[in-house]
Amino acid sequence: MKVGLDVRFTANFDRNEGLNLTDNNLEEQKMKYICALGLLLAFFSTGALSSGNPGRSAMECVSTSRDKEDIVFSNKCDYKIFVVWCGEMKYTKKRCGDGPHGNSFYTQSNNIESGGSIRASSIQEYRYAACEGGIGFGKSEIKDSPDGSFKCIASGSSANKIAVAEPLNRVSAQKQATQQPVAQPSPIGTWQVTTDAGEKAKLTINDDGTAIYAEQYPARWSQQGNRATVNMFANESKMQRNEIAMTYELDITNSGITGTKLAQRVGNQNFPAFRLTLTRLN
Repeated sequence: MKVGLDVRFTANFDRNEGLNLTDNNLEEQKMKYICALGLLLAFFSTGALSSGNPGRSAMECVSTSRDKEDIVFSNKCDYKIFVVWCGEMKYTKKRCGDGPHGNSFYTQSNNIESGGSIRASSIQEYRYAACEGGIGFGKSEIKDSPDGSFKCIASGSSANKIAVAEPLNRVSAQKQATQQPVAQPSPIGTWQVTTDAGEKAKLTINDDGTAIYAEQYPARWSQQGNRATVNMFANESKMQRNEIAMTYELDITNSGITGTKLAQRVGNQNFPAFRLTLTRLN
C-alpha cells in the first residue's frame, strides 16, 4: 500500500521579481501540510494497531534438537513466534519458577522468525512454551502457572477484536483468547530400550517425574509436547548433585517411542550416540 503526500505549492510569478509566495498562499499551503500530516499519522497509527499478538499457542510450530550442551528451538511455521523456557542452565542460578513475580515459571524468552532458530545455551533438563507473535521485555505477552501451563495473551488489534466480540459472543472470544492444552502421548510405563548397537535395558518412567533405568539406576524425566528428556544417574547422591551419567532424548508418538542416547564422556572415555527404539512392556 503506497502512502503519498501530494502537497502542491501555488505562487505568483513575476518575471522581474521572480517567485512570490503571498501570505494567502502560505496560509493555504500550511493548512494543506497539516491535513496531510494528520492523514499520515492516522495511517501509521492504524498500522501500529494492526500489529500485535493473536493470543494463540505456537507449540505446534516448535521443533527442538540438542547440539552438545545447547537446545536449539526452530520455528517451522510461516509466521513469527516467541519461546519462553527454563531449566538447569550452566550460566545462571535461575531455575523454573524463578521468573518475574506472579508470572514466574519460565525465566528466559526470545523471538523466532519464520524458518529461524535460537539456542538455549548450556542447559540440561528444560521446559518451554511458545505463542504466536513477539515478546519484548518482561512477560506481559504470556501468563504462566506454577505447573508450567500457560496462556498466550492477545495484544494490539487482536486484543481489541476480542474485547469487541466478547459481549456478542463470550464463548467464542474466550476460545480465541485461551488455548486449551492438547493431549499428548504419554511415556509413563515400563519400556524395553534397544539401541542400534543391540544393547537392551529396561526403563520404567513414573508419573512423578522420576524413572528407573536397568532396574537400579535413578533417573529424572520431563516432557514438552512430543519430546521427552530422561537423565540417568549412577546413584541417588549423584542425582542430588545433578551429575548426569547418561541422557535419552525421546520422540513420542501414538505408535511408539524412538529417540537418541546422547554422546557422552566418562573419565577419559568417549561414548558415541546411539539411536533408540522403545517397546512398551506394560
